[in-house]
Amino acid sequence: MKRILAVIIASAYAVLSAQINVHAYAPLFEASFLQGWLCRGWTQAQWNQEFSDMHDAGFHAMILQSTVDLTYEQTNPDLPKTDPDAFVLKESSALYPTSLVPDSENTHALEFALQAAKANGMCIYIGTVSDNRWWNYGWGVPDEGFSEWSDENVTQCRTVVREVWEQFGDQYGAQIAGFYYNNEIWNMDAACAGTDHGATAAILGRNLHETIAEIEAQCPEKTLLISPFYNKDLSDSAAYGAFWKQIAVQAQLRPQDILAHQDGGGRDYDTDTLAEWSEALRSAVGGRMRFWVNQESFNPDTSAKAPELLRQNYFATATAEKHILFSWNHYYHGKDDAGFALMMQKMTGDLNGDGLCSAADAVLLSRWIGQGSAEITNWLAGDLNASGALDAADLTLLKRMLLHVAA
Repeated sequence: MKRILAVIIASAYAVLSAQINVHAYAPLFEASFLQGWLCRGWTQAQWNQEFSDMHDAGFHAMILQSTVDLTYEQTNPDLPKTDPDAFVLKESSALYPTSLVPDSENTHALEFALQAAKANGMCIYIGTVSDNRWWNYGWGVPDEGFSEWSDENVTQCRTVVREVWEQFGDQYGAQIAGFYYNNEIWNMDAACAGTDHGATAAILGRNLHETIAEIEAQCPEKTLLISPFYNKDLSDSAAYGAFWKQIAVQAQLRPQDILAHQDGGGRDYDTDTLAEWSEALRSAVGGRMRFWVNQESFNPDTSAKAPELLRQNYFATATAEKHILFSWNHYYHGKDDAGFALMMQKMTGDLNGDGLCSAADAVLLSRWIGQGSAEITNWLAGDLNASGALDAADLTLLKRMLLHVAA
């Protein structure tokens, strides 16, 4: 009984002492993705502006989806698509000088990005290699071609980690939050059904493990960020969770590594589905690595998702430690900045308008719920569950925000 009471008192004290500067802290999104095709030719001034705008919008980091892009074309139709020998490299590009891309020695995009991140007090998760042959795998029982491709791919990923740290680690080590694993793993059919006898998880686990080994060799404190997705027509959520548990064990994922699964909002799944699959993955990797959610900011037709729908999807997966977004930079920046800013305002929890989300706001909301007479300056900031009314559910979410910051 004394132990339970102590926990209650400690939790109450944490809420009372915690406060969030709503101008410097975003309760919604830690980071947003940027794809290489958009930013390859940006000047330093453009990078500075992008990071400044991201900072003002409430983000702490950018995720560069890939720094090396390799596009292959199948030239031998007599070989299956799973055979790497069926393809030749058609096009390649990079965001930094790399041995993987010819004539890239005068490429400065990543350097400009790191300079801009430093100037704005932000950081970057640096994507490794994008290889379009990836999508030929993951169907049925894996063959030798998948293993061969994986070995080639991880060698290239390790090259990116090594080269990036050698070129930029000394000057911009604080701005490099970690590396992003570009291969988007989904609930692959035979793997989730168990008919591949663990072969897919073994291949992917080895690929991830060797990527981590290079990070350990160069900058062991840095994170590997992974962002898988799911198609609920291919398996159930429990099978997907079991698949990821296999991968996590095989890869020997570390406590600082992050699984930020794509929430499924882009497929227009309802919030119950989002919550179910998020919880299945959180349970599968919990205790082994960090669990975030990557919210999809687009509709099935690739148009931008309405900010209000984005907010509802956020709450469906609110048990995640943090949320990231795909993608403010592509879908809202310069297109619906006002709508996105209003959504963020609604999520601040700053009911009294003093620029902080603190215990004072929790007390104010509690009085409003109990008496209906408290003076609330910004009621939108308290409607955390987007129900259109202030109630006990909002108070619970507000306390959870404050406890998260206190922790």
